[in-house]
Amino acid sequence: MTTAATSFDRDLENGPSVLPNRDSHMSNVTEDDGGIGSAISSSNSSIMGEEVEADAGTEWGPLHPCYPHINPHVPVESAEYTTTRIIRIRRDWLLEGDAAPAYSNLYPEILMEAGLSEQEFRDIIRNINMRLKEAFDPLSWRNVLDSVVGAATGWLWDDLGATGIKSKLGKVEEWIADWNTRKEANFQTGQGVFAPQLISLRQTGYMTLDIQIQDPEVAPAPSTIGPGASRTTLPTEQPAMSVA
Repeated sequence: MTTAATSFDRDLENGPSVLPNRDSHMSNVTEDDGGIGSAISSSNSSIMGEEVEADAGTEWGPLHPCYPHINPHVPVESAEYTTTRIIRIRRDWLLEGDAAPAYSNLYPEILMEAGLSEQEFRDIIRNINMRLKEAFDPLSWRNVLDSVVGAATGWLWDDLGATGIKSKLGKVEEWIADWNTRKEANFQTGQGVFAPQLISLRQTGYMTLDIQIQDPEVAPAPSTIGPGASRTTLPTEQPAMSVA
């Protein structure tokens, strides 16, 4: 009891006082190598010299571009919750940084089966990124004017919703709603088949562009995949066993 009590006396975030040695993949600094340690062995090594899998960034899971997420934008008890999935388009921080939301134009091929072609996808990304950049541009004359007027009125100008950015973001939502209407009108729907829909950016906080599609019934990936195994084809059912 005394040993257990003393182990919790310290702050848990500080960790143990004695850390284990990690000498399996890390090299020691010696006088012979000039004090800089050994070089990284290959392009698949991390900065610490540890070997990492070459295709770790494309591992099947929630971070994969084609991963069908459960639809959080509909009620759990609704039929859409079980018949629809969400494809999330993540933000590309290299385009505008944190000045304006901008989404990646990497095309998830799963959208082709859902009825959204690559050309349509790139047109969506181009239009949304262009409109958001114009709305969030801090150096535009309207945003500068709104900042001055807002400061002079004690931010009453912003509370009244008279800023230019709010009207421009409203037009982005109108464009998304109009695209959904046109896509649904031109889509060949049938029994149990419906058109893909763009989710309002306000529902995602502008962090992702969610595209609602019909549930593609993608089977879960196997728990163990070899380094050279293909991840493009996943087993959907167990093979039948022959009976002698």
